[in-house]
Order: sequence, then structure tokens, then C-alpha cells
Amino acid sequence: MASDTASPELDSETAVIAHGLLTSMAVVSGGVVTVWEHWADLSPSRRDYLFKRILAHATFVSDALHDLTQGLPDAAIAELEALQRGRPQSPDATP
Repeated sequence: MASDTASPELDSETAVIAHGLLTSMAVVSGGVVTVWEHWADLSPSRRDYLFKRILAHATFVSDALHDLTQGLPDAAIAELEALQRGRPQSPDATP
């Protein structure tokens, strides 16, 4: 949810963070697709390289999101938790 009172500095900081996260997610997605589509054609060392890049970028995204959540106000955290509870669960999920 966007705030009408957000400062320009916050907007530019958010844009920089979002760009970094999107870049890392592009590496993760591209790496997974490459491994999926070319598994048989990839040497074991190339697979290892791709998996290391995928893991490094996935870890970066996870760590960045964790850091971002540490600064969220209680009301925002409560709203995110409510959204999470409202998500449909997969049929094999345990309650």
C-alpha cells in the first residue's frame, strides 16, 4: 500500500531496494529455467556454478526481505500476517 505522505527519499530508496531484489530474482528465475531446460546439456561443473548463483541470489533476496521486515511498524506486520492467513493453502498443506 502506497502512502500519499511518503518522502521522495523513501521512494528512491524503495526503488533501489526493489531494483536489487528484482535483479536477483531474475538471476534465480533464469538460472532455474536454464537448469530445467538444459540439464542434460550442462556439465556438472556448469550445473554447480548455476546452482551456486541461484542460491546466492535467493539468499540475498531472503536476507534483504528479512531486514526490511525488521523495520516495519506493528500495524504493517499485522496486516501482512492477516494477508498470509487469508491465502489459500495447497490441498496437501497441514493446518
